[in-house]
Amino acid sequence: MNGCLMRILVPAVLAASHLFPTHAASQEESFPILFTNVHVFDGVNEARIENANVLVVDNLIAEVSTEPLAVANAQIIDGGGRTLMPGLIDAHVHMAITEPIADLRDNFDWMYWGAVSTIEAEKMLLRGFTSVRDAGGPAMGLQKAIDRGKAVGPRIYPSGPVISQTSGHGEHRHYTEPHPNFEGASPSFFNQHLEFLADGVPEVLRATRESLRLGASQIKVMAGGGVSSSVDPLHTVQYLPEELEAAVKAAADYDTYVLVHVYNDESILRSIEAGVLSIDHAQLMTEVSAQAIKDADVWVVPYYSLLGLDEKTVVKVLGPLAMPKFLEVQAGARNQMKLLKEFGIEKVAFSTDIIGDPAALTKQNDEFKYRLEEWSSYEVLVQATSKAGELLALSGKLNPYPEGPLGVIAEGAYADILLVDGNPVEDALIMTDYENNFDLIMKDGVIYKNTLD
Repeated sequence: MNGCLMRILVPAVLAASHLFPTHAASQEESFPILFTNVHVFDGVNEARIENANVLVVDNLIAEVSTEPLAVANAQIIDGGGRTLMPGLIDAHVHMAITEPIADLRDNFDWMYWGAVSTIEAEKMLLRGFTSVRDAGGPAMGLQKAIDRGKAVGPRIYPSGPVISQTSGHGEHRHYTEPHPNFEGASPSFFNQHLEFLADGVPEVLRATRESLRLGASQIKVMAGGGVSSSVDPLHTVQYLPEELEAAVKAAADYDTYVLVHVYNDESILRSIEAGVLSIDHAQLMTEVSAQAIKDADVWVVPYYSLLGLDEKTVVKVLGPLAMPKFLEVQAGARNQMKLLKEFGIEKVAFSTDIIGDPAALTKQNDEFKYRLEEWSSYEVLVQATSKAGELLALSGKLNPYPEGPLGVIAEGAYADILLVDGNPVEDALIMTDYENNFDLIMKDGVIYKNTLD
């Protein structure tokens, strides 16, 4: 969205209202925005910068200072002692999986997918998430719509269709449905845009390159058993070493990386040996893979929102056959948190992986609550800001947002900003009540919510 065209709409905001800028051909004048009287959590340091001023010019942060700033023609926003911090980053979402997978496969067409995902993207931005890494699905069209100002939502780092072996976690065919790669088969929208089935090095290379062709900024590979798929038990290890290595090498040739869906030790170890940089989920890990992650210095992207899911929601979204697998993963979640803390693993990014139910998506910010069982408020905030921003930057030359860093309040960084009522560095539970505690939400220099008087 073009901040130069939007920003002049911001001043006319009523208390307790949301503002969604819209394009207008006549709006050409842009003014700097100066935040005053704020305490800055910069996404990195635990100590806030007290009584600070932050200047935004166009879509970037131009200056952070404890000295008064005199800026001609600036729109001044008095933060009233609130905490100014980076916009949140969710490093594992599925923007297009907004309904139960079975419904998306059988009952809805692509137009429905696009309409609903657009609605949910706007809601996600209003929960404070200004950037996300989409971990599989047809999110590229939504990304383009948001970036071109046609829709409202977070920045999206898309992975494109997930890559799965036959009978892997990316396998959602009916039992009698032919393989989409078999001669004479007619692949559906679902298995053309949500998941690629690929077996053997040549097919994995083709699928990886096809995802890159479609616009993926990184590659998602299913490397172990999963909950939402019915044909692969959680103990399974998916993809042979040479197949995983093929995906890693093909991604590296494009200056990007592979993230994997995994839960168990064997899958984690094989992925690390293949050169994977992002280990996603991993709730069934033990000391063995914790040590391997530590030694290899790779990223872990766990989610703990599952601790708050009830049986009714799980059955609704994933079906009754998924329940035993879900309970096993849920039981491993707290042990995983302890291991990550015990082994001093610091490359941990914030994620939620909530799929298939708009009502469940409203609980996205509850992830803060569960992480506080092991990590401090400061540590969790870093995971959701600068750490996640570092992870997104691994997309290298395919980074769709290369102008500045994300997840930090610093000169030259993108102006993705929250004004939070209170001090979340001391109490990150504040972040769970986004409706009442997020008084201002800015993305790319544009204000989308402002409830300040």
